[in-house]
Amino acid sequence: MKKLFVLMLLAFPLVCNASVVAFQCKSSEAAGIHKFEARGLVTIDENDSVEGVISIQTQKADTPASAQIFEEIKVNGNRVHFNAGTVASNSIDQLILNTNETYIKSMNLLLDLKVENASKVFSIDNFMYRSNCSVVESSN
Repeated sequence: MKKLFVLMLLAFPLVCNASVVAFQCKSSEAAGIHKFEARGLVTIDENDSVEGVISIQTQKADTPASAQIFEEIKVNGNRVHFNAGTVASNSIDQLILNTNETYIKSMNLLLDLKVENASKVFSIDNFMYRSNCSVVESSN
């Protein structure tokens, strides 16, 4: 995964006002919910357009045998930034992402929101997977 991040950093063009964000999503131990874990690297341009790569693992509620792993999925979408005090006490970013992966319809990732299992991944078979996502590293 580290090699992927280095390649992504080198591959993305250096655009004025573009930022690179590495994030991770870790599911809680709450019982009875569908969960996902993920790691990703995205660029966000001056128009809040997002492009990048994400690796994700989904698991249906309390069924470890249902785990599915999706490596290096290309994603694109938009970012919505919320300043501190607007939605939460801290500032957060919402990434609304789409992919060409046939199983995953869309992702709604809330980075650094301190609400349990606020981030969601929606699958083609109408399951909603939940997790907690946070920024690992960010650069402009």
